[in-house]
Amino acid sequence: MLNRYHAGNCPFCRQGRLFLFRNGTTEDVYAHCEECEWGYLTPQEVEQTSGFLTLLEDFEADYATLEEISRSVWANYTLAKADDKSGNP
Repeated sequence: MLNRYHAGNCPFCRQGRLFLFRNGTTEDVYAHCEECEWGYLTPQEVEQTSGFLTLLEDFEADYATLEEISRSVWANYTLAKADDKSGNP
């Protein structure tokens, strides 16, 4: 089973959840909106709605693990767990 974590709803589109991903190039954990593709590097960017459009970036990303999140700027942010029982991202 794949465990995915999200940091609430996107402040930009107000529709999608902000799933936490790990940037494969920099290893940074960032929040990625499932609807509008907007990304946020820090919780402060979420609060200020000052993110970036992930579609304009060139890197591979995977869902961040709880261990990766615990070592990131998102460690003390309130997160919710979203389970995918099928194992598909």
